Amino acid sequence: MNRKLKILYSLPHPADRLGNQSAGHVVRASAILDALQGLGHEVIRTEAAAKSDTKLLVNLYRRFVRNLLPPPVAMRMRDVARIRHGKNYAQSLVEAIRVHRPDLILETHIAFSLAGKIASAETGLPLVLDDCSPAWEEEQQYGVGLKEESRRIYREVTDHARLIVAVNNTMRKYLIEEGIDAGKVLTVENGFDERLFHAHIGGRERRTQLNIPDGKVVILFVGSFQPYHKVELLIEAFNSLAHREMAHLLLVGAGKRLPESRALVTRLALSRYVTFTGRVDYQDVPSYIAAGDIAVMPATNDYGNPMKMYEYLALGKVVVAPDQPTIREIAENGRDSVLFAPEDSNSLAQKLDALIIDKEGRDGLGSNGAKLAINHTWEKRAIALQSAFRDIL
Repeated sequence: MNRKLKILYSLPHPADRLGNQSAGHVVRASAILDALQGLGHEVIRTEAAAKSDTKLLVNLYRRFVRNLLPPPVAMRMRDVARIRHGKNYAQSLVEAIRVHRPDLILETHIAFSLAGKIASAETGLPLVLDDCSPAWEEEQQYGVGLKEESRRIYREVTDHARLIVAVNNTMRKYLIEEGIDAGKVLTVENGFDERLFHAHIGGRERRTQLNIPDGKVVILFVGSFQPYHKVELLIEAFNSLAHREMAHLLLVGAGKRLPESRALVTRLALSRYVTFTGRVDYQDVPSYIAAGDIAVMPATNDYGNPMKMYEYLALGKVVVAPDQPTIREIAENGRDSVLFAPEDSNSLAQKLDALIIDKEGRDGLGSNGAKLAINHTWEKRAIALQSAFRDIL
């Protein structure tokens, strides 16, 4: 009989907490830990951001350092602090290991953090890195002040880890190209919580609350308005719809590009056709998705595994997304989704126009997606991890 495991989980990020449902890596970590507990395993959660002095330092950097100093200088100072922070936090992990005597360390991978590696080396416990990205991802998305040091720490940590978890096969390929041993890279995709996201949730009350006119086909986007989401592409496509009078655009969320998206709607005189909700609580996201008829992913980066795709499918919505490898790992054109030429607003508009007037087609694709979504629950992901944990032990 397979014994239950005791898992020490580590979140070395200096600011993010497991209770914060906004960041994707935190949503993933919280969901996987809950699912592992649901399988009967014991999980001890440790978070670097739980310490008050860590919060103070983060606020100091965000409010003063990065605003007052030239970006290269501010980023170097930030990176030095992150390295020091990781080494200090490692001792908290070592102490937790001595108290709880877990079987392994499961850590969400964070750039510049040596915490899990140090704790693993001192105690002999195997280290598993979840949600691991190539070293260049941090440089591309956020900028790095100490590039050589970033690469050195990345290599040191990934070489030491017994198991490295990628969120899709595209990411797995990138990790192997970084020089990581293919034998210790496991693909475990993102998923969805079937208790929150399911096809039986109704969206009529949410439509009423948002004053969306009756009879409109609602085109929906839910997300963080990051530059790589290209919400403006969706707005431009909506503006060129032949059947625009039949539709309404619902944009849920907030983020860096929200002001630009609002400005574009105003410039195109689309305000009466478009609703912005701003940031919403994660627990409320299902009802917003339920209020839509067509769920859109305007764009995504070329290595991620967007959670919203699984959530859209789980609620039985036809998904419209760019035709690229990371999307095709999740959805299949003509089966549960409609794929368009990436970064092509005309292609996106054509697909949306066809779906607006084809309710039967929308319903059929959405129904297929809901049936297939059962393969993408967080419990399924936890079962895959459970098996891998037992293998390395």
